Amino acid sequence: MKTPQEAMDLIENMAASDISILKDRSHIPTKKGLLELTSQDALLAQNKLLSKELEALTETLSKLPTQIHSV
Repeated sequence: MKTPQEAMDLIENMAASDISILKDRSHIPTKKGLLELTSQDALLAQNKLLSKELEALTETLSKLPTQIHSV
C-alpha cells in the first residue's frame, strides 16, 4: 500500500505526463524545404497567369478579322 505522499506524487507524475502528451500532440511539425507563400505572393501568381491568358486571347482576337476575311 502507498503512503498518502506516494499517492500524491504518483498523481502529480501522471498529470505531468498527460500535459506533456497533449503538448506533443498540439505541435505540428513543418516540413523543411517547403516554400511558404503569403497571400500577396498567391495574388501575384494569379495575376501573372491571368495576364498570360489575356495576352493569348488578345492575340487570337487580333487574328480573327483576317480569318473572317479569308473565309
